[in-house]
Amino acid sequence: MAEEKETEGMDESVKKISESIFSKEVHNHLVRAGTEILLALDSMIPESKFPPEARRHYLAAKREFLLMIKSVIDANLEVIDNIQKRERSIKKIDVQ
Repeated sequence: MAEEKETEGMDESVKKISESIFSKEVHNHLVRAGTEILLALDSMIPESKFPPEARRHYLAAKREFLLMIKSVIDANLEVIDNIQKRERSIKKIDVQ
């Protein structure tokens, strides 16, 4: 339970930092670049060939990267949800 609250706080921090520092273009580029790095590492060296210590670090880094992407996606989904809520709340009233 405490871990979830800590993660929620981190998600909010990531969102605030992302919105205030990175433009959408930069944000998208970072996500694509990070994904390419992970794919390159996965295809370059099979996990079974990693030394145990390197494998632990690699998996931890991969997990953190994926959590970062998840936070970014969640933040973008929240923006979309807010836009959709605003659009639903606008009603056209015909005046005669």
